[in-house]
Amino acid sequence: MKILLINWRCIKNPEAGGAELHMHEIFKRIADMGHSVTLVAHLYKDAPKEEMIDGIKVVRVGNRYLFDKQFKSFYKKKLANIDFDLVVDYMTKIPLNTPAYIKKPLVGALMHIHGKSMFTELPFPLSLYVYLKEKRIPVNYKNTPIYVISPSTKTDLVNIGYDKNKVEFLYSGIDQDLFNINIPKSLNPSLLYIGRLKKYKNLEAIIDAMPMVIDAIPNVTLQIAGCGDHEEALKKYVEDKKLNDKIIFHGRVSEEKKVELMGSAWLFVIMSLMEGWGIVVIEANAAGTPVIGSDVPGLRDSIVNNKTGILSPLNDNKKLAENIINLINNPDRLQKMSIEAKKWSDNFTWDAAAEHFIKTVREKFPELKER
Repeated sequence: MKILLINWRCIKNPEAGGAELHMHEIFKRIADMGHSVTLVAHLYKDAPKEEMIDGIKVVRVGNRYLFDKQFKSFYKKKLANIDFDLVVDYMTKIPLNTPAYIKKPLVGALMHIHGKSMFTELPFPLSLYVYLKEKRIPVNYKNTPIYVISPSTKTDLVNIGYDKNKVEFLYSGIDQDLFNINIPKSLNPSLLYIGRLKKYKNLEAIIDAMPMVIDAIPNVTLQIAGCGDHEEALKKYVEDKKLNDKIIFHGRVSEEKKVELMGSAWLFVIMSLMEGWGIVVIEANAAGTPVIGSDVPGLRDSIVNNKTGILSPLNDNKKLAENIINLINNPDRLQKMSIEAKKWSDNFTWDAAAEHFIKTVREKFPELKER
């Protein structure tokens, strides 16, 4: 099968996140099955216009600001006459409205509906533009099957008017081999966040809870790993609160360092305003680390409340602090959650996701069964 992928970003883009990881891990396995996979993403500084990454041919065009319009032009000029069997539209930023001009078998892939959270992340009127484009998905993609990453994303999609019968699940996996290592917990209690440093990740909530946690557990620390356009603001926020000796920024870390941090942490904490799923939740679980997360769509799916972690109310930093303190001060409960978290993580593999995708697209498009 010859497959065309479309995503604003590729896996090497400095701003790549969970959506890009989801796409790359699934489709590099599909390439390993013998299928031809081409990805078109936007060009970024110092990136080659074409390269092979893990069996995926990556073609970069345009820029991060106008990729929706630039891709449409590029497709019509360069791709429309290529005999792709299937087109996969990863709707990760502004929906591209591909059904209007791509007449080949086409499916969408959606991590989450940003909804009103866009207004905290982007300046007006860009936030309004993205918000309204999302609202048009049920109209613009009405005949296009859409794969979603979680039940919460399905609910959000159906709530804006999309046909629930056209929704298919495509869960995230994790690299099970990467986490197949026993890392001892740190001597002193350690909290961890790993991910992009963006406004909607709401790291201020964790930082605001830290003084209460420190009062109860003086030797606790918070490790923050990752990068993003909110990084400098967060560092200043920590400095203003005089928490520099308790909150450590690691910047972008290697996969090996990520596993080390996740394994040694006592708790992983993520208080995002919204998530599509939260791959880092399952990765932390695979390292034997329970997760305290905000009680929001996506995290309600990846965290099994009071079993693999705790769902904590959004905008209640006192309750967040209490949840952290209660778990750290209850080693038996923490250990039980750690065991359950590890068991839960075993359900999610990239191989299963890749096989599920190929099976279901062939069911949706019978002409692809022999390809």
